[in-house]
Amino acid sequence: MTENINKQKQQDEPQIELGPLGKDKGKISKSLRDGNMVAVLAGMEIMYVLLFRGQFHCFIHPLDSEEGRRKAWDDNERNTAMLDNLYSAADALFEIRFPSELDLMGVMVTAERGIVGYLNMTGNLPARDYDFMDWLEHENNKQEE
Repeated sequence: MTENINKQKQQDEPQIELGPLGKDKGKISKSLRDGNMVAVLAGMEIMYVLLFRGQFHCFIHPLDSEEGRRKAWDDNERNTAMLDNLYSAADALFEIRFPSELDLMGVMVTAERGIVGYLNMTGNLPARDYDFMDWLEHENNKQEE
């Protein structure tokens, strides 16, 4: 009985969906216009982009870091073209689908955990300036708690 209640609770909770986004021109702006967030991985930095109130909001920080910066650009033809060309500089693109009632910071943290896990699973974690063993030890410690 308890198991059925837990399954129902999990089904009722808002879910975040994360998946690779093809590196094709136009996919970034289409995903943003569909209400999604896009994560752009380039080297050791990740940039989360979303379209909100007529602006592209970008949150940028090194992988698995608490430090970061934010930028915003108006939604216009020039800036849309700039964002759509990011695919050519990106190591990977990810689409993040989430219900609008979720906290954006929580969405980004959850997505980043998924992205790091995906990169680890596929053997594509960036090698420079990133100590995978520290990350693995940290993850193992969290699981033991």
